[in-house]
Amino acid sequence: MRRFFVQRDNSAPPSNVSVLRVGETLFTGEDDFASEFGEPSSLESDLLLLASSVFAADRAYARGEREKICRNLEISIPIVNHGRLSPLVFPIEKILRRLSNDAWKLEFRQEEGSAERNFKSPKEKGRTLLFSGGLDSLAAAIEFGKTPDSLQLVSHKTKNRINDASQKALYKILKKKGYELKHYQCSISSQSGGVSHLEHDEENTQRTRSFVFLILGALTARRSGHNEIIYLAENGQMAIHLPLTQGRIGAFSTHTAHPEVLLNIQGFLSQALDMEFRIINPYVHQTKGEVVRIIYDSIPEAIPISNSCWRNTWLPAHITHCGECIPCFIRRIAIEHNVTPDPTKYHRDPWAEDIVSSGPEDQARRNLVDLTELVKRFQQDDEETILSEWPELYYEGINQAEVIAMYRRFSKEARSVFAKYPGFKPLLT
Repeated sequence: MRRFFVQRDNSAPPSNVSVLRVGETLFTGEDDFASEFGEPSSLESDLLLLASSVFAADRAYARGEREKICRNLEISIPIVNHGRLSPLVFPIEKILRRLSNDAWKLEFRQEEGSAERNFKSPKEKGRTLLFSGGLDSLAAAIEFGKTPDSLQLVSHKTKNRINDASQKALYKILKKKGYELKHYQCSISSQSGGVSHLEHDEENTQRTRSFVFLILGALTARRSGHNEIIYLAENGQMAIHLPLTQGRIGAFSTHTAHPEVLLNIQGFLSQALDMEFRIINPYVHQTKGEVVRIIYDSIPEAIPISNSCWRNTWLPAHITHCGECIPCFIRRIAIEHNVTPDPTKYHRDPWAEDIVSSGPEDQARRNLVDLTELVKRFQQDDEETILSEWPELYYEGINQAEVIAMYRRFSKEARSVFAKYPGFKPLLT
């Protein structure tokens, strides 16, 4: 169990808590928001504080190994709009439980201030796209950025220099290509130190980042009158994110763009902001390779600038991807399905190694073995067997036929790419 206590002031906190203090160890993004849209209302401030607190607590509490990977987290947060947000505690906890596969308990403390009343959102036609700097959000910017209704890009920025650089560089390319887009970056993060000597980056999985991202997107859409559609673009493989093996169930697999999560966050945001939002993933039934094709046909030079790696914070200069993680493998398959060689700057190239002969402790080998196992299953197994192996497909918000067909197409793409590398042959037989 880890207890976090969030503060906006310097009053004495309770004992035996990890303190997140705004402006000291916690950064809510309010200054960036204010520079674009003016002073945030008390409700907007409450939601930014909620988002940043959840994200900071997630990063400051390291997971254990194997059966200890799941955590218990309690967060006490001061809010002004208590009467409006406190009835939503259970739905929020449910969202966070599904996102990170941890046990979350939230407490909202009443803070002094004036509750938001009679907020008037402009009535503008347009849509908001969460722009991470990855391939999927880039494809969505290309596909929807030249339609009649305006499209604005919203980026969540941390201290990750590679992601920050990707977001800015890709936006610059889009503008140069004639896309009339607005781009807002908002820094929501945390840092070590403070009265409880917090270590802010003990955990690097960042399972709750989409919770932050979607709150930020909703607030930005609200100020722009774009409440009808918020795009979170994520290819179907990473959105549905079926466990590669039974050893990767639960917290071992991310659900940051899962249809259930998006639907529940949509309901929470619509209630919290008293506006009807629609959160749409336009690529939920497309493979990564199919999404990359959109970029390759329009702006192929942007592909190496995009970023897919979740482990890139520790990489040396001029290197953008580790080359070992599952997102790096999925990226490489998608790119090489469309063009060879892959222009991405990887820290390690296990594809050029005798990776099959590597020891079981080699992370790249483990990831490759698990990925090829999934590829074989979707090529060989019938639908009944697949549904038995992955009961997640019975969720009512998932179109089973579309998802299975998408995974079968991915498996075909992956096998065609792997066939170029003789060292992978033993894994595919």
